[in-house]
Amino acid sequence: MAHRWWGNITFFGAHAVDDPDGPGHITPDPWMARITERGMRLMGIPVGLRVQEKGVTYPVPEPLSEVFDGIAVANSQFDRLDAYVRDYSDGSVSLEWRSGHRPVMSATFVQGSPYVYLSVFRGDLQVRTLEADGQRKGIFYQQGNTLGLWTDVAGNRNHFLLTGHGETEFSGVQGSEITAASRNSHFTLTWLPAGETDPSAAMIEDFITHARQPVDEVRVDYRVDPGDYRVTVSHQYRYRGEPVKTLAGLQPLQWKNSKQVLTDYRARSARGVIRFAETGGFDYQLSFVGVLPGLPSGLGSYEGGRLRALVHDFMTRDPQDWNRATDTYFAGKNYGKVAELALLAREEGLESEANRLIDWLKSELEDWFTADPAEQARYFVYDDRWNTVLGVHESFGTHQALNDHHFHYGYFVRAAAEICRVDPGWCAKDRWGPMVELLIRDYAAGRDDPQFPYLRHFDPALGFSWASGAANYLLGNNNESTSEAATAYGAMVLYGLVTEQPELVERGVYLHASTAAAFWEYWNDINGYRERPETYRNFPDAYDKLTTSIVWGAGHVFTTWFSEAHAHILGIQGLPLSPLVFHLGQHPGYLADYVALGLSESTNGKPSGLEEGHWRDIWWNIWAMTDAEASLGDMAETGFEYTPEEGETRAHTYQWVHAWTELGHLRSGAGQVTADYPAAVVFGSDTQTTYLAYNFGDTERIVSFSDGVRLKVAPGTFGIRKVPSRGG
Repeated sequence: MAHRWWGNITFFGAHAVDDPDGPGHITPDPWMARITERGMRLMGIPVGLRVQEKGVTYPVPEPLSEVFDGIAVANSQFDRLDAYVRDYSDGSVSLEWRSGHRPVMSATFVQGSPYVYLSVFRGDLQVRTLEADGQRKGIFYQQGNTLGLWTDVAGNRNHFLLTGHGETEFSGVQGSEITAASRNSHFTLTWLPAGETDPSAAMIEDFITHARQPVDEVRVDYRVDPGDYRVTVSHQYRYRGEPVKTLAGLQPLQWKNSKQVLTDYRARSARGVIRFAETGGFDYQLSFVGVLPGLPSGLGSYEGGRLRALVHDFMTRDPQDWNRATDTYFAGKNYGKVAELALLAREEGLESEANRLIDWLKSELEDWFTADPAEQARYFVYDDRWNTVLGVHESFGTHQALNDHHFHYGYFVRAAAEICRVDPGWCAKDRWGPMVELLIRDYAAGRDDPQFPYLRHFDPALGFSWASGAANYLLGNNNESTSEAATAYGAMVLYGLVTEQPELVERGVYLHASTAAAFWEYWNDINGYRERPETYRNFPDAYDKLTTSIVWGAGHVFTTWFSEAHAHILGIQGLPLSPLVFHLGQHPGYLADYVALGLSESTNGKPSGLEEGHWRDIWWNIWAMTDAEASLGDMAETGFEYTPEEGETRAHTYQWVHAWTELGHLRSGAGQVTADYPAAVVFGSDTQTTYLAYNFGDTERIVSFSDGVRLKVAPGTFGIRKVPSRGG
């Protein structure tokens, strides 16, 4: 397993002190740690966060030193150790340091927890600080088997408790190297959310009370309600297989959507305010927006002849030019756009053109899904050391760091779902279905898969994806394009519906719903936008941006990996535009301001004024979800000689923008209208409410919506019902 907040250890184990090639930190928020050959350096993320020009991050001072701000944990007898992942669960990881093959000590981190659980098998535990007692370090508590110390370095003031699980002796307490000797050699290290002042006696007592109960497993499960496709996510804390009660930290996505009773303890950290609860587990609920394989014909007042001409313009190109990429990302984008175009063409009655596009997709994917020794590119290989599928050629570190598989392979699954929508036999078990499912299993396998780790890219403990496997970064792991992640998970829903696999549909619904909710929670801080009370705001007040683009384990930044242009920084969260990313339209008022910021560097404040390569069509598509008439006007004035973004076609943009002039705004999700079928979505304008569904089954289906509307849908077709608005 990699692609977690601790995935750096899978790849590198320990980073040597002062090793410039090993900056990697792990981020069990509110903790931040660098694992070294001597032990680990530990800090509290909340005390180090700073609002900067391009984001909110922890600019770790002297990051390669054994200790600077915070503390270091080491061993009295060993200083050249190897570190390994000993065990992990959905929300925890246990590390072990060894001398040769012999274990020396271990540590268990739990995402959100104020505790780190330590065991020492040889030697004694040592806690090291930058200086002895003075202005940068001191003792605020010493009683029984617990010692409390603070450090204040570079403006970062931390308060730690070290609690032995049995009789414990501390020596060198006033110095910079404290030794803790305990008969059973088990300890808990606690980070206290005390702020700039010493913690109260009540806080110390409350946190010590739960410190003596270890946690070694967090099980995160989900269930999908077939009545409305609402997702319930449950976290359960365990030790040696048995349920336990702990002082758990809930992230904003969790506590805002939960009925869990919370304490008054909290800390503003990487994602927002962590709230602590005395509990053995908690549940929270998320809405599912719904997905569709595309948009049906007849929405909006587009010119059918113009749309068909745009399809033909694409078809007249040499099919070799439809895709010349040999890497999984740009080839995948080409397959995704052709899948969209094929459905569009079929909806417009262009059967022969649609069939030609589907036949081309079959040929392309079958080429990738087969291999022989003479091939130099366009094949997949299973790597049984890392339990992963690698596509040749790689791009963006998909081999070297196992980066971005969900982004890349999601496009392939999206294309396969469209092929199988019109030719289900292509996805049969004795044809290409197992290869499509191999890609799904790589980036989002179910539990107990014999070849792949569970949900490789999606982090159940946090509710969103991580892009990097190696994560050798100062700020931990990261994720940029939430929309490409949503496309990968939405494609699972489509494919599961096509192939009649309910478990796969539910897994995709869970991943998609959580990705969409996290987008609004952590990338956009929708509660901050609505000026909710300070505790509900995830961005600090001093952060002056509406949104962010790359979420890190220890913060977030307003930039991309490839550009500083606003059109890219905001646009990367909105491509590819399809019914798999309808969640972008959940808050149209916010989206209007989002579009204004994304287009703020345009010469006229519209997509037409963007530089070449700054994704005019992506921005017409996004703008249409909040103000379709304005988007349509700018697109019509510009004409069709622009260069499409790599994953778009002119025909698709033309249809999409026109459709939204009739659809208005999204009404599904966010607690509005729900449906008892995942391929069903509701829209509303000033004049009408539009109900859309696609029936993937082979018998007639009646889709029931939560507002009482029922929609009859024939097999293999779209169903649509338009209800006039009051006064419309």
